[in-house]
Amino acid sequence: MSGLHPFRAHHRRKLLASPMPTPWLDIIARDVPLVEALRGEPRARVLDTMRVLIDEKYWEGGGGFEVSDRVRVVIAAQVAFQLQGLSLDLLAGARSFIIYEGAYVQSQKRIGPGGVVHTGSQNLGEAWVNGPVVFSWADALDAAMHPGTGLNVVFHEIAHVLDAATGMLDGTPGLPTVEARGHWASIMARTFEQVAEHHRTGRGDVIRPYALTNVAEFFAVTSELFFDAPQILRNAHPQVHACFEAWVAGPSE
Repeated sequence: MSGLHPFRAHHRRKLLASPMPTPWLDIIARDVPLVEALRGEPRARVLDTMRVLIDEKYWEGGGGFEVSDRVRVVIAAQVAFQLQGLSLDLLAGARSFIIYEGAYVQSQKRIGPGGVVHTGSQNLGEAWVNGPVVFSWADALDAAMHPGTGLNVVFHEIAHVLDAATGMLDGTPGLPTVEARGHWASIMARTFEQVAEHHRTGRGDVIRPYALTNVAEFFAVTSELFFDAPQILRNAHPQVHACFEAWVAGPSE
């Protein structure tokens, strides 16, 4: 908790010293198998991060949807799972989560710095730069309950927030050195062209065509695969998987 305002650090310590509500653990056990499968320190870290997210983010229902504890726990648990090895400070710009019951209509179509990034035409989610993150509850729950497909709206939209934390949506997350950023950009650019060729020639690829929209969407789609179905990504694109693995592991000692 270094770098936190003393008041916030004290509040977090007090929050995490209190017992986890038993119904929340029941929700994890029933609805979020990725987190339920964790053991030891990784599980404790994810659950602590989940509790901080529930406490510190503003949760709002869109279109009259009522945000229950189940909604908060299922979504926050997935975000916390994605943040393993990464700093919670990377989500500082995302102060609120807006949850719709299902797919919704959103008139904004912009993408880029200062704009909004969409998951796709179905509007299952979106992430504003330094603004709210929006999710479809139906899709967030389905992704939580059925991991391993490489499709996860929560991982996708939070990936946009992590991307934007560097100050620009360029498909490259915060990396410790210029060399690391250059290596990442080189691997992703080469893979982008390979995936485009695979889809263009009808071969298909585990990285779905929507990733080819732009570099920001390429990062978000490959993030879904890495966090939800890592073996699929490793088998098809081992260098991409290695880049993600190095990023979440952080700089070597």
